[in-house]
Amino acid sequence: MRGLAGLAFLALGIGGLGYYAQGKSAVEIENGIAARSLAAVAGSVHPVLPEVSGRDIRLTGFADTEAERATLLVAADAVAGRRVVIDALTVVPTVQPFAARLIKPAAPAVFVADGVVPSGLVQVALAEAGWGEGAANLNIASGAPEGWTALAIAGVAALRPLETGQILVSDNSLTISGVALGPDQLGAVRAALAGLPAGTVTEEITLRDDGTPAAFQVLYDAFNGASITGKLPPGLDLGMLAEALGLDGIAGAERVKQGLLGPNGNIGVFASLSRYLPDLESLRIDAAPGAISVAAEAGLGVDLAAMQAAMQADMGADVALTLSAAAANGTNGDRRTNAATGMPQRYAGGYWLPVPDFAVSRANCEAETQAVLDSAKINFLSASDVLDESATAVLNSLATVMIHCAEGSDLRAVIGGHTDSTGDAQMNLGLSQKRATAVRLALVERGIPPGTLKAIGFGAAQPIADNATEDGKAQNRRTTITWVE
Repeated sequence: MRGLAGLAFLALGIGGLGYYAQGKSAVEIENGIAARSLAAVAGSVHPVLPEVSGRDIRLTGFADTEAERATLLVAADAVAGRRVVIDALTVVPTVQPFAARLIKPAAPAVFVADGVVPSGLVQVALAEAGWGEGAANLNIASGAPEGWTALAIAGVAALRPLETGQILVSDNSLTISGVALGPDQLGAVRAALAGLPAGTVTEEITLRDDGTPAAFQVLYDAFNGASITGKLPPGLDLGMLAEALGLDGIAGAERVKQGLLGPNGNIGVFASLSRYLPDLESLRIDAAPGAISVAAEAGLGVDLAAMQAAMQADMGADVALTLSAAAANGTNGDRRTNAATGMPQRYAGGYWLPVPDFAVSRANCEAETQAVLDSAKINFLSASDVLDESATAVLNSLATVMIHCAEGSDLRAVIGGHTDSTGDAQMNLGLSQKRATAVRLALVERGIPPGTLKAIGFGAAQPIADNATEDGKAQNRRTTITWVE
């Protein structure tokens, strides 16, 4: 009995050891097949995962082409110890042309991508190279030619210097388009593309600033206003120029470029010219880096030497200024609106005179002419009937009023010449007559009909102050305008 029990125990022990040995061998066999399966598919384009169950191999993942699929199945079939190979592979689509696009918008600064990518590894490489999160939007596909990835990596490096733009990598070509600030940015784009094979890159880039020095010209005339050509420096635009010159606007926006590079423009010179424009018939300003020249023509009656000195002082010694007298540019009776003042003017005797705005009557004409004479005297050279240069402005103002009065009524003006009591009375009377006549002729030259003007010399007969004092004598030396019907 004991012998039989012992034999039974031995049999059970031997059986258990056999079962354990068989189980251990199955696990080792499965692990070995798994390791050999991984090695067999290690060269795949896309990740391939062999799932081993017992001695069966199930291939999952992606094959790049049908040919690679067949190669992977053959490699799995050759794994030692396998029983069956189950094909669960997905063949990625083949795309032609093989293309991906990367866009750099103005805002936000996150790149946007679409298209295809050769593999997940290339997708990661592009993300790290600068495609960023946009690389995740690319679909994995087959059909990428050799060198495609290098184009895509170089393209994103070239895209960075652009303000906005995009790259298109299509088969063996790279097209880059967009907007660059200037030549330095364009140079950075080309440097990023320098190592690519010749003929693979197409460039379509617009420069916001071509890098040439800012240089422009402003032309002005009192008839038409101002116009401009050329390239403005940074910090200076047409609106600023017009405001500085005191004008409503400057024509020629389509002929001027806005510079973005280089030193800022100086508005000061233009602002200093604004107070002189009403007296100028024409003006030319040439502005370039470090050099500004101004050529101007003043209307008749302007003291050129005094005006040149004042303009030069206002603009600064660095500005090259030329001031000259304008040639006659009208016929008596012509009218215009002065571009600088916006006021109507009438041409008379070589002068563009303002057109007054008051109702013509004897009282109004008396008041307006007296207001002119109260503001400034008509001066003559000492003991002479030759008008002083300063008289020009007064005569222009008088002519403005007197033409309006003479043309708008039957009024006539009596120009009176007056002296102080110094010297011979008869000589004073003659001098006063000559001076009254000189004023009359000057007004006739400015377009006042001769028949409406009469000159009378009164000598010292009508004093308005005491001739015993120098101040009184100065007041008595005068010109008067009296209107009669």
